[in-house]
This record gives sequence, C-alpha cells and structure tokens, in this order.
Amino acid sequence: MPRIAITATLILLALLSGCATQRYDWGNYESALYQHYRNPADQNLFATELAGTLARAESRGKVPPGLYAEYGYELYAAGRSDEAQVYFKKESALWPESRVMMTRLIDLCQKSANKGGAK
Repeated sequence: MPRIAITATLILLALLSGCATQRYDWGNYESALYQHYRNPADQNLFATELAGTLARAESRGKVPPGLYAEYGYELYAAGRSDEAQVYFKKESALWPESRVMMTRLIDLCQKSANKGGAK
C-alpha cells in the first residue's frame, strides 16, 4: 500500500511540474534569432526585436539570462560601443555568474571606443 501512495505522489508531482508557468518572457526571441541566423545581413531587424523583448521583460521585472548580453553584442557589432557597455553592465549586475565574460566585453568596448569604432 505505501508503494502505491509513493508512486501516485511521484506521478502527481511530475504532472504538476509540467504545468508550471514560464519564468521568463522570451517574447519573439527564438524566431528572431532563427531569422537572424538565416539572414545575418538584416542585423537591424534582430536588434529591434531584441529591444522589444527587453522592454517587455524589464516592465515585468524578469529579464531572461543572456538577453542583455545579446542585445549589447548587437549594439557593439553595429559600432555603438558606448551603448553596448550599458547592457553588458546590466547583464553583469543581474547575473553575477556572467561577470567575467561581461568584464571582458566591456574592456573590448572601451578599447574599441578609444580606437574610434567597433571591431
């Protein structure tokens, strides 16, 4: 009898965990990233989609991990190093485990700004 109760409890927990709500709002990120990989020349569209996803996530107070960094990199690739640093710093502050990488990217942005352009 106890074995049946334990099994039933485990099955119930498994079913309930599948019904959990999504913790972060990724918006249109997946399809925008897919389109960006298919057509990398249309970088502005991807950056615009990321900006919209970030705005929605910030308004809800739940920015997904890596989203600030992704947007910061798009800004850096577009030659906007100063703006990119802001988003790398936000990523570092929100997700401390990314601090080493974000620090390196911030340094890269500063070097790029000193040279007068990205890359």
